[in-house]
Amino acid sequence: MQPESETKEDRLARLEKELANLKRLLPEHCYGTQGYISVHRATPSQWQKIEDTEEAIKKLKAELGKA
Repeated sequence: MQPESETKEDRLARLEKELANLKRLLPEHCYGTQGYISVHRATPSQWQKIEDTEEAIKKLKAELGKA
C-alpha cells in the first residue's frame, strides 16, 4: 500500500526496491544452490507482478524525465 502523500520520487524508489526483492525471490535465483531443483520455476502470477512493477517504474521515470 502506498501512502497518499508519497511523492513520485518516493514511489519510484519504493517500486525499484520492490522489483529487486521480487527478482531476488524468483525460484530461478537459487540456481546453483543446494535447494535448486530443475522444475522449480516462477508462476505466471509472479512474472506478471514483476512485469507490472517494471512498467510502473518505466512510466514514473518517463514522467520524471529520468528515462
